[in-house]
Amino acid sequence: MKRPLIVIEHWHVAEPDFGRRHLAARGHDVRVVEPWRGEALPELTGEEAGVMLMGGPQLVTHLDDAPYLRDEMRFAERAMELGVRLVGVCLGSQMIAHMLGARVDFHPQDHSTFGFYDLHPTDAGRAVFPELMKVLAGNTQGWDMPSGATPLAHGDVFPNQAFEAEDLAIALQFHPEVTRPILDQWQDEFAAMIGKPGTQTIAEQDAGFAAHDTALKAWFADFLDGWFGPPRDSA
Repeated sequence: MKRPLIVIEHWHVAEPDFGRRHLAARGHDVRVVEPWRGEALPELTGEEAGVMLMGGPQLVTHLDDAPYLRDEMRFAERAMELGVRLVGVCLGSQMIAHMLGARVDFHPQDHSTFGFYDLHPTDAGRAVFPELMKVLAGNTQGWDMPSGATPLAHGDVFPNQAFEAEDLAIALQFHPEVTRPILDQWQDEFAAMIGKPGTQTIAEQDAGFAAHDTALKAWFADFLDGWFGPPRDSA
């Protein structure tokens, strides 16, 4: 039996994102769990292929509005205790940072991101990222670097963009998984963000997607293959 790779979603995506589709195409047993809809998290055994915490509109600073996030952070912590590899994307990265004791909050000048931005790898991050990437971001909160984590990349609006912790968790503040239909959904559902300091116009977002998405998806596919490895059966 294939080892499950658990993907925790936080909102109604327009279609399965690129990461989920890529992992399934590689033969992983991708199992989507949606606690925001009331679905229960599974019991971890340590035999899982990995866990992914995806993005969403919830805020780590408002956990009483989304109490299931507390359960998800305990779930992620348990995954690391069992040696199960973990990836957090945007909200997911903020949850991992919070779980590791770092502050998560709004931008000090109330800036947001919505569009394509430069990603600057650190010296350690050059093993993960090319020298310079353009990545899609959409967020109002960011995180301080957790104590003991290895910084992997910085950005110009939210300075902390990626870290690795304990050789088991990777946090990505940006969104490499978003497809064109999902970006269309963003532009409709989160239209009120556009025009806030730090964000790009729809025309700029569309141009960025056309220019940079192919390279971003190629990087993400290679990253997922390297981080989770090939699918294999449980013992």
